[in-house]
Amino acid sequence: CNKCGYLCTECDKYLHLSRKSKAHQRQVFKAAEASVVINKHENMCRVKLYWMTAAVDTQTRRAVIEFKNTYSTQPDAFICRFCNEAGEPSPEGGSICKNEECNSKFKVSCKQTLECGHACGGNAGETSCLPCLKNCSGNLKQDADDMCVICFTESLGCAPCVQLSCGHILHSQCISTVVENRWIGPRITFNFLHCPICKGLLEHEYLDNMLRDLLVLMEDVKKKSVMRLKYDGLSFDTEEEAIENAMNKYAYYQCYKCKKAYFGGEAQCQADAGDDFDPKDLVCGGCSNLSQEVCPKHGTDYLEYKCRYCCSVAVYFCFGTTHFCTPCHDDFVRLRSLSKDSLPQCPVGPKATQLE
Repeated sequence: CNKCGYLCTECDKYLHLSRKSKAHQRQVFKAAEASVVINKHENMCRVKLYWMTAAVDTQTRRAVIEFKNTYSTQPDAFICRFCNEAGEPSPEGGSICKNEECNSKFKVSCKQTLECGHACGGNAGETSCLPCLKNCSGNLKQDADDMCVICFTESLGCAPCVQLSCGHILHSQCISTVVENRWIGPRITFNFLHCPICKGLLEHEYLDNMLRDLLVLMEDVKKKSVMRLKYDGLSFDTEEEAIENAMNKYAYYQCYKCKKAYFGGEAQCQADAGDDFDPKDLVCGGCSNLSQEVCPKHGTDYLEYKCRYCCSVAVYFCFGTTHFCTPCHDDFVRLRSLSKDSLPQCPVGPKATQLE
């Protein structure tokens, strides 16, 4: 109704029975607009109405409801392509409003128009455009109304996106932030280098510069982990199984000085380590080589030191003089206060605990 606003069938019937309102001009919505559309895209269950979209991630159980203001009393009202709000168009063009956030997104977005007539939802400078997020081709696994599975605050159509080699689409800014932040805590892990939906390895020209050094580091950790596995006398049927088990079994850290990965013991021994650490304390055996010893075959790449206070492999090198394993590093204040006579004799467990 032009005067009463949007109404359901029942409300319209009762409100316009009276003489005062029965002459109001009303317009019945098209069947496609008035109907409820329910579908599932890539673990995302979605309920769409013409004025609202509700999405639920079936794996994380996160949900979001987005109310849309795309319908105006004026049929020719301008609608921003990013925020989906009616308003004045920006002098920059590109079907965006004057909102500062929308303009900043437009500056880094692709300015091309696709064959279907819709604006490209990709990034500026890419060699090929992102397929139409309106799914005009009908081949996309996701569309503009799907939520970004990383931020889960905006739909894919609200910001420039990338389509990974696996076919999944994510906000460009969201996935680049994940890659820049890398792993959580001191131990090197590479889960962030995989698609959050299918776990395939990240691959896209937009991310190439950020991924280059990280992929080299990952190959180095794989090589050293498998070498450590063979050194421990463990074997598996396939190379893939050996790599997977070695990466899960051993903990590697990135040296603050040379940026190379170095061995820090088994992963289960580091399970209780917190995320509060100083990256400057992570120094490999080669960079903390106080005795200046060098292997004639491998140089300093595989040098390892024992913890000063126990028999575990050292992870941290602090104060320019002292090697620590993770448990002893967490208790270094007490350990450094111990006199030489009160220290236990080998074999010694973490936190200077005497072993039988």
